[in-house]
Amino acid sequence: MSMINNIINDFKKSLKGKTARQTIILYSAQILALFLGIFSSVINTRILGPEGYGILAFFLAITSFTVLFFRFGFFSASGLLIAQAKEERTERELIGASVIAAFLIGVAYSFFILLLSFFIDDIFHTNIGWILRYASFILVILPTSHLVYQIGRGTNKIEKMSFFNVIPKVVYIVGALMLLKIIQIEPFHFILLNVFSTFIGVIVVIYLFHPLFSNIRKNLNEIWKKTKGYGFHIYSGQIADETTYELDSIFITYFVTTTQLGFYSLANRITSPMVGLSNALSTSLFKRFVDVDRIPRKVIYYNFLWLAACVAGLTIFGTFIVNLLFTEKFLPVVPLILPLALAAFFRGMYQPYTFLAAKGKGEWIRNISFAQASFNVVGNFVLIYMYGAMGAAVASAIACFISYIFHVYYYRKWMKTLLIT
Repeated sequence: MSMINNIINDFKKSLKGKTARQTIILYSAQILALFLGIFSSVINTRILGPEGYGILAFFLAITSFTVLFFRFGFFSASGLLIAQAKEERTERELIGASVIAAFLIGVAYSFFILLLSFFIDDIFHTNIGWILRYASFILVILPTSHLVYQIGRGTNKIEKMSFFNVIPKVVYIVGALMLLKIIQIEPFHFILLNVFSTFIGVIVVIYLFHPLFSNIRKNLNEIWKKTKGYGFHIYSGQIADETTYELDSIFITYFVTTTQLGFYSLANRITSPMVGLSNALSTSLFKRFVDVDRIPRKVIYYNFLWLAACVAGLTIFGTFIVNLLFTEKFLPVVPLILPLALAAFFRGMYQPYTFLAAKGKGEWIRNISFAQASFNVVGNFVLIYMYGAMGAAVASAIACFISYIFHVYYYRKWMKTLLIT
């Protein structure tokens, strides 16, 4: 009984700290964004139907997949440099230099999308090329959306970063409701609105960080040096891991249909928020991780309890959630919930191991990504070919489990180095 009381008292004490407050703020923003996202999904599914929603999901899948190549390690390097900075002015100057680098990367990405638009319909047998051409010019902002996260956790100004979870969703919903009163909605309208909403969110949040555009050349050189020694390892791992992880959406479209992709995307939307608290906690701790020698044990313990409870809840109430929010037409989503909840469980379990990134272990993180990527390629191809969207869900669960095992392995390797020294 005393042990339970000690755990409860320790939990109450933990809730009073700065990290807990920041975690709650960030996760509250994610929860608000979740409800806003669900509301936008209700609008999307009810207005567009399964076929139109599938087109929207395919656009988001293509842009989410291709933008992963347009980071080059600069953003990860910037985030670590900002976390290591001891003065606020240095942080702001690094942010300014990072924004300039992100803009140049964004211009390159915009031209890439424009070029891709002339070939994509022949590859995937769709009619989305003309939409990509129209959207390409404002997609210049998309790479910068990845920088926002790095700046937020590097500065430990979690409150400001939290706005990025909410602003695009609010803009999207308000815009969608306005469009419904003006025109006959097609997938094209919601796609442009989605990109525009991201554009507004990035501009507002970057402004809140108050970047300084001085000593640009010096800070760009610092970012470049950190990119070569750290960022590029992270980037190469991200390319191997995240791009192959995104193959599920691409393969579902290729082997099955965009309608099945829509079902799969909705199942992901239902299950992925459970990772939000784990991610919020790890983000809040990132700057602290730079200066400590290990992950607090209670962080891993509380994280496990949260994720296990989420898996149980989603498994029990999955059918009810789908029926309530998306109508019976989307009941094929239900069987996908359990395997994707397990995928989210393991993805959440390895969030605290961003500790390794805070320690600059780029090569270790790259190796973890390569291991997960190896399964992503084979698992997604084989399982999606054989079982469609369900195969993709199972492949995701296995891939996240593999990543978790490797994170634990390298963390234990780090702990052994402490014993040696």
